[in-house]
Amino acid sequence: MTFYQAQDFHEGEKSVQARLGVPEMDNPTIPMLSPQASNMLQRAPLLAFGTLDAGNRPWTTVWGGRTGFSRPLGNNMIGINTSVAVKLDPVVEILVGRDAKGEIVKEEGEGRLLSGLAIDLETRKRVKLAGRMVAGTLGGTNDEKGSENSSQQGVLQLVAHVDESLGNCPKYLNRREISPADTNPELVSSSTSLNQRAVDLIHKVDLMFLSTSSGTSMDTNHRGGAPGFIRCIPGEDSCTQFVYPEYSGNRLYQSLGNMVLEPKAGFCFPDFETGDSLFVTGTTEILFGKEAAEIMPRSNLAVRVTVHEARLVAAVLPFRGNTGEFSPYNPVVRYLASEKASTRAEEQSHNMVTAKLLSQTPLTPTISRFRFGLSNAATYTAGQYVTIDASEHLDLGYSHMRDDDPRSINDDFVRTFTVSSPPGLPPRPTKRLADDEFEITIRKVGIVTDFLFEHGLKSSDLELKIKGFGGSFAVEQTGVQKDVAFVAAGVGITPLMPCLQQLKSESLRLLWTVRAADIGLAVDMIESTPGLAPSVTMFVTGITTDSEEPHSALGKLNDIGVRIERRRIDKSDLEGLIPAVGRWYVCTGASQRRIILEWLSGQEVLYEDYNF
Repeated sequence: MTFYQAQDFHEGEKSVQARLGVPEMDNPTIPMLSPQASNMLQRAPLLAFGTLDAGNRPWTTVWGGRTGFSRPLGNNMIGINTSVAVKLDPVVEILVGRDAKGEIVKEEGEGRLLSGLAIDLETRKRVKLAGRMVAGTLGGTNDEKGSENSSQQGVLQLVAHVDESLGNCPKYLNRREISPADTNPELVSSSTSLNQRAVDLIHKVDLMFLSTSSGTSMDTNHRGGAPGFIRCIPGEDSCTQFVYPEYSGNRLYQSLGNMVLEPKAGFCFPDFETGDSLFVTGTTEILFGKEAAEIMPRSNLAVRVTVHEARLVAAVLPFRGNTGEFSPYNPVVRYLASEKASTRAEEQSHNMVTAKLLSQTPLTPTISRFRFGLSNAATYTAGQYVTIDASEHLDLGYSHMRDDDPRSINDDFVRTFTVSSPPGLPPRPTKRLADDEFEITIRKVGIVTDFLFEHGLKSSDLELKIKGFGGSFAVEQTGVQKDVAFVAAGVGITPLMPCLQQLKSESLRLLWTVRAADIGLAVDMIESTPGLAPSVTMFVTGITTDSEEPHSALGKLNDIGVRIERRRIDKSDLEGLIPAVGRWYVCTGASQRRIILEWLSGQEVLYEDYNF
């Protein structure tokens, strides 16, 4: 058995740990190429790599395509032999020059600082390496038969000495199968600001690589999550900043610690489908607590990056990757406060409101209506949502990983739900709720909704914090003599519910796609709204002969005037209404919404980002 001397954390890492209240711990980084790292190096099809340019600015790239292109050479030395783009890859340029001349570049003295991340996205395994460059060269293509893109693709051979290695956990890594591909690099843009294509790529990726330096060593790592977890901050004329959340990890804070000492980082945003990549170097600012939440709500730790140089290059990566299974640890995307300024709930931390769960009314096996009573005066308007904080009931404290319940890791347990009841003010003779009550109609789909369903049918005194009411997706009839149409899928109907009493049913066209299992929701809403049925066309899917219940419910709805279509909604269903409709509201899942927006091109359409 081999024993390694524990490494000390440097001052930057200690600073972040102290700020976040991390208890004293050992640094597991090994001062050599460990057997684990050596093995992973040979099995990983990708290697992200970082170095510093002449101005000590970090840059990051990623190479690979097949296993075996990097391997140990003995005495803590590693060798890399990989296809790369001969032009426009900034790390290749820094290490061996701008052209495939075949000249050997040798490092004098200690050698240039380097860092790497060997990563296998199929197994979600990765290991970090850090050291110094010994020598490198960039030659012609290694394809014996030649290649159509041989003038654009070369072979990088690199020898480096590894001073540090560390295995990392698989959290926030989304599965991908990697395969090699030719490079044919073309510069799309190069500036200190990000054009729209670069912004779109950042908002698309679910994985990026970053490199940082403490001045005496480097660190290359990944940041992953759901697509869009990195958000660009729009400026007046262009985008020069982006921000990303720091999710819970091993609490070593090696990247953040480096940023404390050297507030700079280099980023690589790869497009696995096209081989495009955005390379960025810039300054970093670590945002803690309130600072993080103000720019990215629900975040306690985030990094804001100011772009100093950006290079968007098409077809520069020597590999492609398909999109596979997403990590079960991925939190939901946290949008910027500025992106959701018109729809996010106002924080009421100075006068926290609580809500007591009063009742649960099951409507289907997975959908229920919940009624709450507010502890303090709070008002809301039709079309708003409520932000509920269940953290005091569900937060079990820090845990690095929890495979039995990965959704509970890094979860703030704060959720927003559309208020499905009409406002209590002004008073109405027909209202069911007191002025301090509200309802939400939700599907059981996650850890917070599971918690509500667990307690709703019990006699419990469950109280939840209410962070506020926000948003504005009110359905209103236009001033012109035209109808309004609402296109909904499943519980996407909830924004319409609080608005129904102020709408004229004869001027409303409701097109509602409902699964057979959810028909109970439709029966409840339509029967409780007199005169609504003739305005409704329901598109019902998933009907089988196994149960009489859906057929009976559909017969009841048909008898009171609902038009029933046992199929999916189609373009023709909308086109026939266009002459009579002045405004369209759409509340469906994202993929269906994209299709409907294409169908309604040229029409006035309002929608919200409800992911039902």
